[in-house]
Amino acid sequence: MKKIFYLIFFIVFGFGSVALGNELKIIFKVNDTVITNYDIEKEVNYLKSLNKNMETFDQKKITETAQNSLIREKIKKDEIDKFYSIDYEKAIVSKDLDLVLKNFRINLGFDNDIDFKNYLSNKNIDLTNLKKKFIIEQTWNKLIVDKFLNKLKIDKDEIEKKVDFFIENNSEQLSLNLSEIIFLEKSKIDNEKKYEEILKSIKEIGFKDTAILHSMADSSKFGGEIGWVNQNQISNEIFDYVKDLDEGQFTNPINSAAGILILKLNEKKIVSSNINRDEEINKLTISEKNRKLNEYSVIYYKQLENKSYVKKF
Repeated sequence: MKKIFYLIFFIVFGFGSVALGNELKIIFKVNDTVITNYDIEKEVNYLKSLNKNMETFDQKKITETAQNSLIREKIKKDEIDKFYSIDYEKAIVSKDLDLVLKNFRINLGFDNDIDFKNYLSNKNIDLTNLKKKFIIEQTWNKLIVDKFLNKLKIDKDEIEKKVDFFIENNSEQLSLNLSEIIFLEKSKIDNEKKYEEILKSIKEIGFKDTAILHSMADSSKFGGEIGWVNQNQISNEIFDYVKDLDEGQFTNPINSAAGILILKLNEKKIVSSNINRDEEINKLTISEKNRKLNEYSVIYYKQLENKSYVKKF
């Protein structure tokens, strides 16, 4: 009877097929949605597909990371469902999603769809479910833009001054390849404990793997990688924190609107400042908007998380 019940449970709640020999268990309830051991297993496969180093992690840490990732996704989905009606069947075949999937494929190092799909199959990752994850993230980003874009205050005069300084002085500038960890706990004491935990983790397994396990930023799925940014694309305050770092070093905690930030310098190089003024002003304006929207995204999510019902069974 128990096996029949679990089979019916899968069919009703849309979890797909599972071998009857594997007992289905509810691990969490997030608002009105349950998370099962089967969901967590799928999420582990997904996260391992993004970061091959996860194969070497302690199984308990892998499971915790997958659980936290699913909880974030469920909370975000609950919120976007309040504002948008998503037709997943249409969204899955959209050209915009094809572009997202292509970029994802390239980031994983695959030159063609066949090898990429074989890789997903070997990792037991269903392509349709993967696309649904991307749709949720896309719609979440749309929600953040719709809610906060009109509230953004961009100091265009400051941006123009920064661009003019480099043009007038014909200055070379630093280009920095950065990674990040963002965390935020409920109290100062909890933040201090979390920071000590992160430092210990960095020492044991490195910055990239620590970002996967502990960062609340979306970049955590890719080991906290931000990529290359020129010094005129970041605030003077942040630049002061990273400019004198040696490659491989990371900053002390930086208080930001989105939480507590730790930045690691992966590489740095000197680049020419021979730029088109209007193009550079436009580029920096977009960069500043995206930075502030990312901050709003983290802050808004933390507010939702604090109000959400999350129960572990």
